[in-house]
Amino acid sequence: MPNKKAIKAAEKALAEAKSAVSDARQAVKKLDRKTRRKADDLRVELKRAAKSASKSIERDVRTATKRRAAQAEQITVRRLSARAEGGAPARDEVAADASTGPTYRELREQAKVRGIRGYSRMDKATLAAALTTS
Repeated sequence: MPNKKAIKAAEKALAEAKSAVSDARQAVKKLDRKTRRKADDLRVELKRAAKSASKSIERDVRTATKRRAAQAEQITVRRLSARAEGGAPARDEVAADASTGPTYRELREQAKVRGIRGYSRMDKATLAAALTTS
């Protein structure tokens, strides 16, 4: 039979081990709570960022739509005024104007410098119109 001192020492060691395990579990729970709280904060921040991004996209779409409508209106006004002044210019006149004006690359460079959005997708006539309106 084991002696009483050894049994008491073993019981004491077992109690200390149980206490250490209990403390470790508490620490894990506390850590787990912090992690969950951080995850919740990140989730809220992500929702805000997504909402802000979607608003920004909607705003950009509205702005682009307004810009296209304004450009279409300008083209219509020019066509109507050309008709009122005696008809549209002949093709030869349009070609002559195009050859004396700046090149497409020059127009793109000017648009880039002025910060005109969407200049890379514009043709020469649209670039010229955008540069004259800005």
